[in-house]
Amino acid sequence: MTPHSNPPSAPTHQAVPSSGQPEPNQFRLLIVDDLSANRLILSRLLNLTGYLTFEANDGQQALDCIATRPFDLVIMDLEMPNLNGLEAIRQIRGLSKPKLANLPILAASGNPQSETMRQVLDAGANDFLTKPFDPPILLKTIARLLSPTPGPSHPPITEANNERIAPSKPSKSVNNPL
Repeated sequence: MTPHSNPPSAPTHQAVPSSGQPEPNQFRLLIVDDLSANRLILSRLLNLTGYLTFEANDGQQALDCIATRPFDLVIMDLEMPNLNGLEAIRQIRGLSKPKLANLPILAASGNPQSETMRQVLDAGANDFLTKPFDPPILLKTIARLLSPTPGPSHPPITEANNERIAPSKPSKSVNNPL
């Protein structure tokens, strides 16, 4: 893999690293979003906090990437052309290799409706965050999903208020460009 040399919007069928070569024990995250600006902002934040990031433009590219390279976590946008995030999550969970089928997936969408969250979690995502991201919540969620004993994949959603039941702050973000 070579450092990112094409414009972020240039379609490729290979993961493009957003930063240099991986260091030992450095987590490799695949960011899947059709908007290059979203990928760029997220990559910069995650690179600054020590993660090695790679990018894919849609669900099909994500599937191609995880089939050929190891990743520790996927951040998957839901609304994309070609193959949307929901279907890509279903296909990842259907893979025959256990390591790939159990790859942590953090779904992301600007649509925080409980029905969307249910569909995503039922499809096999480990968690769901709304966009724009609140960086501390995003980083805490990623760290939890990457921990060796992550516990429950997500807190339950209540019918009454469409909110998650959790001891910490909810995953909703506060006017942030991420």
